[in-house]
Amino acid sequence: MKRRTFTFLILLIIFNSCAGFFYRTKQNQKIDYFVFNGVKRTYLVHYPKQWSGNPIPLLVALHGRFGTGITMMKQTKLDEVADMNGFIVLFPDGYKRSWADGRGSSPADEDSINDVIFVESIVKRMIAEGSVDPNLVYLVGHSNGGFMAQRLAIEKPKLWKGVMSVAAQLSVQLLKSKPKFESYPVSVTILAGTADPLVPYSGGYVKDGKEILSVADSILRWKEWNVCENNVKKSFKDYEEDGFVIKVQYESYETCAEQKKVGLIQLNGLGHSWPGETPMLPFINQGKTTKVINGSQMVWEFMESLK
Repeated sequence: MKRRTFTFLILLIIFNSCAGFFYRTKQNQKIDYFVFNGVKRTYLVHYPKQWSGNPIPLLVALHGRFGTGITMMKQTKLDEVADMNGFIVLFPDGYKRSWADGRGSSPADEDSINDVIFVESIVKRMIAEGSVDPNLVYLVGHSNGGFMAQRLAIEKPKLWKGVMSVAAQLSVQLLKSKPKFESYPVSVTILAGTADPLVPYSGGYVKDGKEILSVADSILRWKEWNVCENNVKKSFKDYEEDGFVIKVQYESYETCAEQKKVGLIQLNGLGHSWPGETPMLPFINQGKTTKVINGSQMVWEFMESLK
């Protein structure tokens, strides 16, 4: 059984690689690269269809483990959200389909890849080309990319107007590293399913053996770092799908330093997948999925609330 799973994984990676290799960029897209520490690193940029050429917001979207920038775009459809809302979305490719998120378990971490500087360098290049408003740079990541987003929020807080991690929270390793970095407020939201079988909502150890905080504890840490008061805005919304009611709980701490926000979008009963997408790793149990919740729209609604 393990051999069949491994073979399927290899075939899936080859398929996704070919999909990226044969992908034809649209007129309002480009694939670019630069050599970073001797390694060629690539990324896809999607410009909104209706764009005057003036500096506009930028959203950086980091894929999960085994993904690519192109698969992240296809899964999340953030390019369509960008067209509707007039922002640029950037899809970088991780090193060996992974990010050095600081937990020490990914190929990028194991090979000492500096993904913090890599992502920062792409953002600075985009700003230098004149297409991006440096005051409106946002970040979102899913799973391994979500842990990477948490790391970037800690190590480069001044770079981001807002950060959201999906199916990922703070790791113990990141918590231990926090005192090394300048403390500066940054708006952060966590979007997580309470029944995630890969990244436990209540914290503990993920499948790769590394320890993480619970979502609740992660929110408390960000409240502390952002010097937020305890008053919280709460709201709820129900979604019905196949006879199952999905209860979504929103929490927002908005009385924080420098007018920052700390938020939580809790998806009760859902698992690890990006809300609204078809999982790309069907042989891995990712918990309950949904088609009626638009995770990408939730991401942009949070970012727009920060203006």
